[in-house]
Amino acid sequence: MFRKPRGIVSVVQTPFEADDKIDMPSLARLIEDAISTGVNGFLAPAVASEVTYLSDAERVSIVELIAATNAQRLPFIVGASSNEIAQCQKYVRLAERVGATAYLVAVPNSLYAHPNQIVSFFQAVASASTLPLVIQDLEWNGPGLTLATIENLRMAIPTLVGLKIETVPAGAKYTAVRNLLGDDFFISGGWAIPQLIEALDRGVDAMIPESAMVRVYAAIYKMYRAGNRGAALNLFRELLPVLTFTNQEIGTSIAFFKRLLVRRGIFVSERMRHPGFAWDAHNTRIADELIELYLQLHEKVS
Repeated sequence: MFRKPRGIVSVVQTPFEADDKIDMPSLARLIEDAISTGVNGFLAPAVASEVTYLSDAERVSIVELIAATNAQRLPFIVGASSNEIAQCQKYVRLAERVGATAYLVAVPNSLYAHPNQIVSFFQAVASASTLPLVIQDLEWNGPGLTLATIENLRMAIPTLVGLKIETVPAGAKYTAVRNLLGDDFFISGGWAIPQLIEALDRGVDAMIPESAMVRVYAAIYKMYRAGNRGAALNLFRELLPVLTFTNQEIGTSIAFFKRLLVRRGIFVSERMRHPGFAWDAHNTRIADELIELYLQLHEKVS
């Protein structure tokens, strides 16, 4: 039976060494750091893990290391996304082998224009396992899946247990899906982390941001769940300048959080594979100022 992760479930970033190999000791440190600072579960590999730029063997090794380091302490959702059904099924079987809580598959971008093919795609993927499935509804600048398609997916796939909603706008969709599918269905968000308080107000089960700022995310969540929405909102507002900078676009986000993880002593290198981003003097200065702001908040809630 699927137990819904609640709270902050972090996407695990991928650390690279100078020679571009995966830095496994840094990855293990990141998992232990997230557990010690209050995370409620893990998702990997996914967009913030630079999954598009990982080889098949690298994806397997990342999943195996996270599973071994986590050792069933917290829920682990394995990212199994691909545009190819057979590849998704391969990663689903990997998730099953390592004892994952569930697996996540994103809607292939091309299928948003062909909604009549979405249900059959996910039926085929889910046929590989009885492990719970979470669908990532990710359309950076669009509304994503229609409610009718979501309902059809739920009826057609018994193992579908949740959605990670990353569409525009996300807030109203959280509520619409909750009203449609009820309290047992797992609803989470991610890229809309700048709307964290709104998401909690709307009854989202979990937010799934990156792993570098777990301590502050977790503190906000705990305050909110303890009934102190005002304190949660005040702390969240202190964090907003960081989120405003990082949510400009995904390359900026990946680069900033790797820089922060190096500063925190978790990663040894900021190296990233995501193309098209390079620091210049201006955004380097702003990033470093915001890292200082975050570190002050990190200490404040310790």
